[in-house]
Amino acid sequence: MPRLVPWLLTLTAAAACVDDPAPLDDVGEAPSALTEGAVAPAPDVAAAAAAAACPVSGTVPARSLAVTDATALARFSFTRVMDRLRATAAVSAVQTNLGIYQAWFRTFGATAAVGDCNDANIDPERYGLRCPRTPELKLAAVNPFLATSAVKFVPVGLFNRFDLAPSTGANCGEYRIVYSVTTTAAAPLSGPGFVIFEATLPNPTPAAGIAACLPVARFWQELSTDADATSRAAKLERFYFTGGAVAGFPAVVDARHYGLANGATAAFTNGQVRTNMFIDGAEWALREFKLRKSCSVATEPSTCRLAFDHVQVKANPAEELFAGTHARSSAFLTAFVNQIPALVRTSTATIGLSTSNLFNEFESVSMPGTETVRYRARANAAARAAIQTKLTALGSTLTTNNVLDRATTQTCAGCHQTSVGVALGGGLIWPSSNGFTHIDGAKTLSPALTGVFLPRRKAVLEAFINARCATARVAPTIVDPTLTIGGSAVGAAN
Repeated sequence: MPRLVPWLLTLTAAAACVDDPAPLDDVGEAPSALTEGAVAPAPDVAAAAAAAACPVSGTVPARSLAVTDATALARFSFTRVMDRLRATAAVSAVQTNLGIYQAWFRTFGATAAVGDCNDANIDPERYGLRCPRTPELKLAAVNPFLATSAVKFVPVGLFNRFDLAPSTGANCGEYRIVYSVTTTAAAPLSGPGFVIFEATLPNPTPAAGIAACLPVARFWQELSTDADATSRAAKLERFYFTGGAVAGFPAVVDARHYGLANGATAAFTNGQVRTNMFIDGAEWALREFKLRKSCSVATEPSTCRLAFDHVQVKANPAEELFAGTHARSSAFLTAFVNQIPALVRTSTATIGLSTSNLFNEFESVSMPGTETVRYRARANAAARAAIQTKLTALGSTLTTNNVLDRATTQTCAGCHQTSVGVALGGGLIWPSSNGFTHIDGAKTLSPALTGVFLPRRKAVLEAFINARCATARVAPTIVDPTLTIGGSAVGAAN
């Protein structure tokens, strides 16, 4: 095992798709660390970070960005994640992993019970939702926690999304775990299917801005220098489950990091869980969930219950809004036109789209023939005219179809399948998935990840660290609070 640098000794006691990053020379010093009144990171952390090996280079994606090795994944059972969610939510001990899980997958059904997909709060804008989804509903009848179960959720990847940290340092990015639904011949259903836990890691000293997140960036980059798979696995286990991997930061897997709303009517916070299902080969569709804790007596944990609430899929505006056939079409078109500067960027790794949940659907369908995100086919004359007016004002040579196709790439369905191979104008072609996934049950990463998005994330990570070397001289820049350090819109899907 290689010798740990002093910084790491001090600090030790993951499908998603594309982002819309800014040019790398905009990833420099975070203005929040430079503006008047900002609070500097704790001296010991700042000194340790400055003393670390710097500048860094040679980040190994398989160790620091997308971890798929069996040694690490063996510590990431589905049971362990669910145990942590219950424990950190502080809910009644009588609520079991199985009970929470089965209620979650009953959200694919349509009954009189609260929490199903036909509830009044699901798709209130009536954009359209396949409800019930009978194949996915079968998952509610199995027990994946049994060692002998014919249906299991098997970890296939850990993903470092430090690039999703807001430029203000409001949090320190997302860290994901991907599970594949695996079945035996005895199972009452067939796959494939995937569940992705996407935790947002809080910044323990947000007043210090994005500079306070440097130890997290360092942690992930330093994994590249550790050639011992068991050592790396232990570090990742601490980072995700037990804490202590990075001084001052909590463990990643915590109910509060998956959008937990504390109360029956409380607002959701950051983080989410997503599904990408093709159960029984029926239809590839993606949905998004956040956690909610509800208590009949707020101060008594024995009265509290945890649930996975079905929410809108980010950056997935309804086709009807482009067609002009919905009451919110006009408001959406105004908002969409303001997104065109991000959509006309000059590389597939920098195209971007962010839309209000008011305009987003509750599922994203990527199945050929039933896709719900082919905006080029649905946009009416008014939408096309507004897009062209904006393109002309920007001096862009892209066409309205190019813009509409680029918007499709930013949806879950588009990124995973619908946009693959589509010419986007400006010489760009959307890169290939694995066929509806960016990591499959065999832990194979898609060409889009290996060829486009992981190299970009590597560059963002290294640039962020190197801009903060003790010898670095980086001019202050103005933070855009709406963007992440990678340039994507804060809270965007990918």
